Amino acid sequence: MLLDCDDPEVHRLVSTYVDRLRLPIDRLFVTTDRTTFGRWLGRRIAASYGGAYTYLPRTRHHLVLINLERIDRARPMSLEIVVAEELLHMRDNLDGDRRRHAKHGYDRIAARVAALTGASLTEVRSCLLPVQRRPLRYHYLCPACGLVVHRRVRGTWSCRRCGPVFQRRFQLVLQDDASANEASNAGE
Repeated sequence: MLLDCDDPEVHRLVSTYVDRLRLPIDRLFVTTDRTTFGRWLGRRIAASYGGAYTYLPRTRHHLVLINLERIDRARPMSLEIVVAEELLHMRDNLDGDRRRHAKHGYDRIAARVAALTGASLTEVRSCLLPVQRRPLRYHYLCPACGLVVHRRVRGTWSCRRCGPVFQRRFQLVLQDDASANEASNAGE
């Protein structure tokens, strides 16, 4: 088992649930770093993940991510719940059950995690911090129909109302940059 983590509580919980679920550890890789997990997987990992499990059939490795940044450590069992859930996914995979979550926190997996850890379903559902969405900072205007479109990031788009595919003549024009307005107001 490769355990890429400095947190002693994660070490303890992984060992506990590997024993409880009788998991083989010869090809188990566990990390608390999204970048490392992404490198193992070969793609970028969303910051919103609290934890992730995947099996790589090509190398026969089981990869587990415990994203400490998203776990609400103020709640006493939150880290244990995430570790148990990801290792339960590994147990399911080894047993031939390839099904995923139907509705995270409200499906059969949540009930099994609650039974395994002794946590309530409410604790299982609330173990992660809420996702922080970027604010809508940019306001674009369609030169043809006048539609105002709000975006979180800057970019080049065309008006969907005027044309279903990108057309340069319907390219949205940046009208307002909220961050520039806040900076100029702060300087006054």
